[in-house]
Amino acid sequence: MSGVNVRLTDGRVLQIDDEPVGTGAEKRVFLTRDRQLAVGFYYGTLSDRRERVDRLTRILTNYNPTLASNGAYWSPYFCWPVGMADGVNAVPQAFAQRQQLVWPPLAVVTPTYRSNFFFHDRFGGRQEKEVRWFTGGKASKFVPQAETGSLLTRLQVAVRLARAVRRLHMAGLAHADLSNKNVLVDPKGGDACIIDIDSLVVPGVAPPAVLGTPGYIAPEVLANKAQPGIATDKHALAVLLYELLLQRHPLQGKRVNSTRSAEEDEQLSMGSHALFIEHPTDRRNPPHSALTVPYTRLGPALAACMTRTFVDGLHAPGTRADAAEWEVALYKTLQRAYPLPSGKWTILGTGLPRATLHGDEHIAGPVLAAQLFRETPQGLVDEQDYFVLFHHLTLHDWHLRMGTLPNEKADRTPRGYVAQHEGKWWLVNTSDTPWDVVDGPRIGRNASVECVPGLTLRIGDELPARVLRIGIL
Repeated sequence: MSGVNVRLTDGRVLQIDDEPVGTGAEKRVFLTRDRQLAVGFYYGTLSDRRERVDRLTRILTNYNPTLASNGAYWSPYFCWPVGMADGVNAVPQAFAQRQQLVWPPLAVVTPTYRSNFFFHDRFGGRQEKEVRWFTGGKASKFVPQAETGSLLTRLQVAVRLARAVRRLHMAGLAHADLSNKNVLVDPKGGDACIIDIDSLVVPGVAPPAVLGTPGYIAPEVLANKAQPGIATDKHALAVLLYELLLQRHPLQGKRVNSTRSAEEDEQLSMGSHALFIEHPTDRRNPPHSALTVPYTRLGPALAACMTRTFVDGLHAPGTRADAAEWEVALYKTLQRAYPLPSGKWTILGTGLPRATLHGDEHIAGPVLAAQLFRETPQGLVDEQDYFVLFHHLTLHDWHLRMGTLPNEKADRTPRGYVAQHEGKWWLVNTSDTPWDVVDGPRIGRNASVECVPGLTLRIGDELPARVLRIGIL
């Protein structure tokens, strides 16, 4: 296979293979000879060229989170474009004619996907880890068990998706086509990446180029009441998270809204007649099979976001949970994740079963949890939150300090850990911040305290200080 030189607008020259590695609805994609970059050329006709060039220019510059001060942090969350080719000098005309590219050529350059976003299916084929492989549908039958991950790693995937969407929305950008095909996930490693960035909705510059992907298009768009934007991204994100964690689609139930055609039924069922399959009071769209894991089993934080989005906000976009709220709910849920001897994980909490989500393994013995309080001059204030303790749990600032979340601003230095030794539980301080046992000693660096119900620890000397009180779930 011979090579073709591509001249970018920033002056760089890339050498690509002369045959595409794939062809989509709008672009033919070619790999550079070193396989580090992918160059997607528009082919056929392009009626909105000027708009697309302006959109790409802004995505590469003003709206590019990978160029910000913490750009290195955000880079893995997106397959963000790194260049563009535009104009008659971009590639030889003979190459453009042979590949039926638009003329003058226009292309977007992106990094190739990281190796962990590929897997070999049961037939040995190499596949990209699109979300569709991991949501309980027909495609999931071809995924090796080792690639499916655990509840813990899927929660980690969900956090990364919510965090990435939150970053887009903070900049005023909307993806407009979040779907099971435009998100790559690695459930085995807890990783995720948003792709197809070149079609972002840029405020005041670039309207949506597509309506979205069936199953993820917000009801108001299908009902011709709105265009894709941040509010519709909230719906699509919620569908993706629901599918990843519960292995089913939130709106695909038994209800038939039209017998005239499958297309009209789909249009109504996902649009103006959309109804949550787990709606607490309206049972007209029940799931196709009995649910062994209702959405409320994920715990109160995630259940609240799902209720707001699929019950209250399904046809009222302004009430949907936003990406930041999903992110915080997922943090709270991860703090209630608990490992079982088999290697499976579950979510524990008041009123939740002491077993895996599917009830196939139960927890023997007590489980300790740290209830969170805030010490103020007026006394202790219950934060109405807690985290569960287990052997080898690492403690961080978000466990021990007020107002700290495990987001891009967090210091991830370990501050302590939990250990079980000779039948006793211990909290070990590995930080320079003292822990004061109420009515007891001060626990300094590398010191430990036996973790028993009723133990109350004040963390540090600041006010308001975080206070932990150990109890049994």
